[in-house]
Amino acid sequence: MRSYTRKNSALNKITRLLLLVVLLLSAAKLYAVERDVVVECQWGELYATLSMPDVATDTAVLIVAGSGPTDRNGNSSLNLVTYSYKMLSDALVERGIAVMRYDKRGIGQSSIAPELIPNLLFDDYVDDAEACVNHLRAEGYRRVIIAGHSEGGLIAMCAADRGNVELDGLVLLAAAGYPIDEVLARQLAAQLMPTHVGLMLRATNIQQRLKRGERVDEQDIPRELLSVYHPTVQPFLINQMQYDPRELASRCKLPVLIVTGGRDIQVSTDNGEVLDRLFERSSHINFADMSHVLKDATTSDRMEQLVSVYTNSQLPLTEGLADAVAGFVLCGNDEAK
Repeated sequence: MRSYTRKNSALNKITRLLLLVVLLLSAAKLYAVERDVVVECQWGELYATLSMPDVATDTAVLIVAGSGPTDRNGNSSLNLVTYSYKMLSDALVERGIAVMRYDKRGIGQSSIAPELIPNLLFDDYVDDAEACVNHLRAEGYRRVIIAGHSEGGLIAMCAADRGNVELDGLVLLAAAGYPIDEVLARQLAAQLMPTHVGLMLRATNIQQRLKRGERVDEQDIPRELLSVYHPTVQPFLINQMQYDPRELASRCKLPVLIVTGGRDIQVSTDNGEVLDRLFERSSHINFADMSHVLKDATTSDRMEQLVSVYTNSQLPLTEGLADAVAGFVLCGNDEAK
């Protein structure tokens, strides 16, 4: 089950048209040609995969991964095995769209020296996304859309806001509509309240200090919170906390597709709703059973999802997700302009 919100009747017409186009393309069973890509950056090299349909296309989607050590396929060393990005890429290619997905700096093959990790900033990830967009332009793609998942959604919005690269639209998949400090506070409250009030208060204090740009010594961080606020990630968090998705959305003139899931245990549906109200040209689709990793869940219980969904590479993507994204990419942009 899915629900929609639309800015105007024109987008409703676009949706009906694009779904027809997607169904026709799906029936054609377009098979991918896949090759490894290296994107040269000032700091080093980003390693990526470029997947192309058998038919010529001038349109490419750049998939930007979410937070943590999540690689180009949607997996990480933190017991995350979904292949969600690989599945989405394959589905879009079958629908006639080229897709590039990459390992972010310091993740997967895009390795950096360990001593540089504490100096990594959120802005660096935005720089790298821009480099990937430029690479796709150099490959000859006339239209480039960024599809950012979770934290990748904020990266996409920042790239659009900077204006350093030309973009033709954004797809925000389970992206936060609030600053990272508010998102973390919500997530921690869901896990800690009401049984660990003291720990929640400590987390609030730490976040307030980071928001002010202050570093927090390791001895001042409870062991239970160390994985979230470790000193090595504090420069990244301090930098990321300076961005408010609501402000970015209010300035964005691009067509945007917002996708949320009703069983997302990390980013609730209201994040999409708040963004949809602020973007000038947006469309919001909510899939009632979709989890944060873009696959359906039968429960909203955190622990059950971590076991049954986050580690199950055999689960398919939520039904209708690929059609919605492909439809927006194929028809939404040109028609909405």
